[in-house]
Amino acid sequence: MTNFNDQQLEAIKFYRGACGVVAGAGSGKSTVLINRIKSLVETHNEPQKSILAISFTRKTADELQKKLSKMGLSDVNVGTFHSVCGRILVQEGYNLKLIQTWQADNYLKAIDKNVNVDDVKSYISYQKNCKRSYDDAFVYKESTYDENTLRQFYKEYETRKKKVELYDFDDYLTLCLEVLEQNKGKYTYEFILVDEHQDSNKVQNMILQKLCQSGNIFCLFDPRQAIYSWRAGDIEYCINFNKYWDNPTIINLYKNYRSTFNIVDNANKFIKPYFSNYEHYVDSEANNKNNGEIEIKKYLDREVEGVEIVDKIQELINNGEKLSEIAVLYRMNLHSSFVENELKRRNIDYEITNDGGFFKLKEVEAILSYLRLLLNPHDDQAFETIFRARNYPLKFMKNDVMDKARQYSGLHDVSMYEAFVSMNVYDAKQSKSIKEFESYINKLRLQVDKNASVVTLIGNIVKSFNVDTGIKQNYSNIDEINDRLNSIEVLKTFVKGNDLEQFINYVYSNNTKKKSKKNSVKLMSVHSSKGLEWNNVFVIGIEDGKFPHDKSDIAEEARLFYVAVTRSKENLYLSQIGNESKFVNDYFGGI
Repeated sequence: MTNFNDQQLEAIKFYRGACGVVAGAGSGKSTVLINRIKSLVETHNEPQKSILAISFTRKTADELQKKLSKMGLSDVNVGTFHSVCGRILVQEGYNLKLIQTWQADNYLKAIDKNVNVDDVKSYISYQKNCKRSYDDAFVYKESTYDENTLRQFYKEYETRKKKVELYDFDDYLTLCLEVLEQNKGKYTYEFILVDEHQDSNKVQNMILQKLCQSGNIFCLFDPRQAIYSWRAGDIEYCINFNKYWDNPTIINLYKNYRSTFNIVDNANKFIKPYFSNYEHYVDSEANNKNNGEIEIKKYLDREVEGVEIVDKIQELINNGEKLSEIAVLYRMNLHSSFVENELKRRNIDYEITNDGGFFKLKEVEAILSYLRLLLNPHDDQAFETIFRARNYPLKFMKNDVMDKARQYSGLHDVSMYEAFVSMNVYDAKQSKSIKEFESYINKLRLQVDKNASVVTLIGNIVKSFNVDTGIKQNYSNIDEINDRLNSIEVLKTFVKGNDLEQFINYVYSNNTKKKSKKNSVKLMSVHSSKGLEWNNVFVIGIEDGKFPHDKSDIAEEARLFYVAVTRSKENLYLSQIGNESKFVNDYFGGI
């Protein structure tokens, strides 16, 4: 984009004061952000170091820094909220030693060894980002625990962390806010630009007000794409921008340069009812007046869905489409499993973001590691994965046992598994657990020697090590429990034939080298897709109760669906499970 439209030019040339830029999908907001910085420096002669640009993720911040450097603007301050706050805290003398995941988990398990650590850590993080300590009244967030129990966890976590001078990422924000409140005017910037402001939380918004004493704030946001309320992101700070900044100018970037006319038009009709009270709402306008292909398919199960989606992907490839212009998006990670399997079966290169994917699910990865250990007792990586899974009878095994096994393995030149079952352990309970574990492995290896089917082995692994019971104990959400239990059954459907070695080779065939190829089909959650675009987008697993999820706010789910359907440049393929879907009906209601 070298020729800017009137609204883009207005935003780029904006100089002093507060400005809220409502940047719709595909409206060129990144280009506007960069050129506004360029305008401040080159047109208004503002020092680069007086400018701070805040991006939502480390990746986007790095990309922004690189683009600015190429333009000779390398002295502009760029970072995420956390990195900006971290720099201030270091200047104040803080030794920011970051707490590790296992340490945080152990602090909570010291209170309750069966604690759902993900639930509690998410709750604590949410309260911190809402500026609530363990002594304050909490902001409501769904949890399996009552408020008193959560308060106890929160207090103990903070107490233990403080004793050893460790910090989590949320502390970077809350501590920085305290520093800014105590040192008024010490840390300020003349001009601040903020990207993705619709996802800012309360503490971040307060930090902005302290850093930007000049009032020269420039925030880009799209309320239609606010999808992080579960992380305390609050749409309030962009919807009511004028409450937090004096006499702001609101500029609407409504021209969509990404998608075809019908994709934009239907996205407008879908999302508009959710913003009937927003005074600055404007429909997006497609720059491309041509229509793309929009298709809806209904399936009764995910297995058929997976096969037919890959049929369509194969058709696109045969017609000359690049793999890198095809994406499969889903609300829940488990929904990708059959598509992934079918792509793998047909040897179509694919990449799953964030090292995710069906075979990386904790339970699936553990079962595969058991199978690998049965085939090869010298597979140290498989054994370590099994140990980390903490299934019965290793559920309460201490970490130092693994450290001893690793040392024994090196001294005696044996595998980790052999070291684990051979070394002396002085704790009677742990010694008993190790012997029990060895007994189960030996019995299962006998089944392998007798050519037991892979499906049978998977079933017996689940029974022997109580994998299903562990799922029920480790997770509280009934939907997640059912999905994870179902993943075991899904794994069985991937087995073709009874050759264990062949099955393991098949599962791990999509190696790192292949996954790193730029020309590959992309599989990712809708949350991960924000800001990205492809010629062809498949949105799968659209099902009432799942997408929209019945545990989430319907307005946020609608915004998530809006993000999904606006990723497509040309063709959009929606995949519905079952005969009724609110979102599909609403999306096609205008056709």
